[in-house]
Amino acid sequence: MRTTLSVVFTLGLIGSHLASAAEPVVTDSSQTTIALSEAAVLGVGFDALPLLASPKSATVLMPTEWRGNASISEALEFVPGIDVRTRGAWGVQTDISIRGGSFEQTALRIDGARWSAPHTGHHLMNIPIDPEDLGHVEVVRSGSGPLAGIGAFAGGIVMETAVEETGSKASVSAELGSFNWTRLRGNAQFSAGKMRHSFSLSQAKTDGYIDNSDMEINRFFWGARSQRGLSQWKSLFAVESKSFGAQTFYSSAFPNQHEETIAAVAQLSWSRQKGNWKASAAWHVRAHSDRFELYREEAGWYELTDDGLYVAPSLFATPDTAAGWYQGANLHRSLVGAVNGQLSWLGDAVKWTAAVDARSEAIYSNRLGQLVDSNAVYAFEDDRLNIDAYVSGKYFGMGDRLAFTATMAVNENSRFGSSLLPALNARMAFGTGDQVVVFGSAGRSVRHPSFTDLYYTLGGAVGSEDLKSEYADQGEIGARWNISTPQSPHQFSIETTRFIRQGRDLIDWIRRDGSDLYEATNVDEVDFFGGDVSLLYQSAEINGQWHVQSARIGASWLEANRIATGFTSNYVFDYMRNKYDVLVNFGAAGPLDLSVRSSAQTRNVKSVVSDALFTHLWGVDLNFEGNDGASLRWRGSVRMDNIFDVQFADLGQVIQPGRMVRFGLTFEWVD
Repeated sequence: MRTTLSVVFTLGLIGSHLASAAEPVVTDSSQTTIALSEAAVLGVGFDALPLLASPKSATVLMPTEWRGNASISEALEFVPGIDVRTRGAWGVQTDISIRGGSFEQTALRIDGARWSAPHTGHHLMNIPIDPEDLGHVEVVRSGSGPLAGIGAFAGGIVMETAVEETGSKASVSAELGSFNWTRLRGNAQFSAGKMRHSFSLSQAKTDGYIDNSDMEINRFFWGARSQRGLSQWKSLFAVESKSFGAQTFYSSAFPNQHEETIAAVAQLSWSRQKGNWKASAAWHVRAHSDRFELYREEAGWYELTDDGLYVAPSLFATPDTAAGWYQGANLHRSLVGAVNGQLSWLGDAVKWTAAVDARSEAIYSNRLGQLVDSNAVYAFEDDRLNIDAYVSGKYFGMGDRLAFTATMAVNENSRFGSSLLPALNARMAFGTGDQVVVFGSAGRSVRHPSFTDLYYTLGGAVGSEDLKSEYADQGEIGARWNISTPQSPHQFSIETTRFIRQGRDLIDWIRRDGSDLYEATNVDEVDFFGGDVSLLYQSAEINGQWHVQSARIGASWLEANRIATGFTSNYVFDYMRNKYDVLVNFGAAGPLDLSVRSSAQTRNVKSVVSDALFTHLWGVDLNFEGNDGASLRWRGSVRMDNIFDVQFADLGQVIQPGRMVRFGLTFEWVD
């Protein structure tokens, strides 16, 4: 472990001299909308580009979509082609799937660094950042493994934190809502020398909507920006702690589960541009701890008795005793240390880029890994070194109407060996103002098993150290019609795509017919194919009149060329077949706006909670604001989720909450 970490941090020193992609455009999260002609995609594996000219299917979220959310996963629920599957609510635990990929096959990049969760992808979305601290959120559909690394198997989510450029301000927010929901948050932003700082502290709590669904989330965030000559620096440090009742989260046979997690992230990134050269590097550390109790261990729940058994005297009419083999909580700590760097040279018609991402991933556990010290609390350990590197050439011409990129990447993993990952993408624009854009991409991606996939053996689940890495060859073609001109007060854009992903050795947890045991295995070959259509609309402000400020309507469909036979699939064959999303933001010249969102979803596997394959969710947000002079501003909000009180389960038998209402009030002081 010491050797691999030393390699990573040595590469960090080298990476500080390497170069990178264009500086991202970060929006001000206090804005209501982003002009479609100005919206930019940062991309999982391609340069920052205008949204309407991107070579892949992507969605850039409006700030109103994540404003007022307890976690960013709530906003992602209504993005086309994205399957947001939650255990619990309010962002307690979220799995993100893109175009039928599993939760382990989605990449997450924040402020230029790829985040990873080697223990299990269930913890990737444990993001210790409040949505209010974000300035840019986008989703890129289709895999980008050659350029973004092993996480971008099926697609990726890109975020940038927000630190405003000038002035000082402070804000305090409070929320109350259903199920005794409370949330408090404070933020301060100011300058110190040449550096801008932003500090946030928040706490969210609820008693829960069913037994054993109580929750508490605490977050601290510090972000900073600095411009020194031609160099730009960004840094962040963030910590999140969660404690929650995990009723039937992982198994209905043991319903009274409980979990506590802590995620801490520190990272520093640098970028510089001079002449035709662009360079960037980033250093990133993520520490995560997880305490999982199959039987909730505390007063009033299960307590250890003198005879070594866990007994819950108050849960039932007669005392309930945990299974005799239960010896207490699963304890896991994972540590990721990573550096990345890019170097780009921009010629008259060709751009060359070389990049490397090196990361050490380690696990310390009382369940997962190789036995190191049987007397230690964390008796098991394992670690691995992963290096992603690529060289890419981009040709552009015809006044930037044509762009073609060819990439060759290599993934080197200390346990799973080497993989070659080629990729191509292209786009061509036609008409005045790039009114029609045709694009396509093809590439190969790889994903290695998590430590849970390899080692977990408890409570009817068995991992496998013989698991192989999973691969996918994928292609996408699409067209985008930008109907109106940039000068028009009404902006329309329609996009349609078709894709195929040919997977082999896909990692799944299955229960064979006639067995009660779930086991990790590789599924030979499964091809996924589908498509999506989305419409974007945006209008200029109409004084004194209610009008549609912005709207996004999306539809997506997905099929596989085979079905699960002889076994029940937990992940590979449990995918979303159809999804229809609507998000409309109404506004007026006054201080009031209204958002309506809806998502209708059809799954390939029926929910155990409902006999229906179909789930339809509605939500409404009402926001109003005012000011008292030049320095004091205030905002109020009313948010309602699951308006029609639909009973549904995203995963297993984890029942989701019915109708929920939240009321919020924010005061902001500006200097």
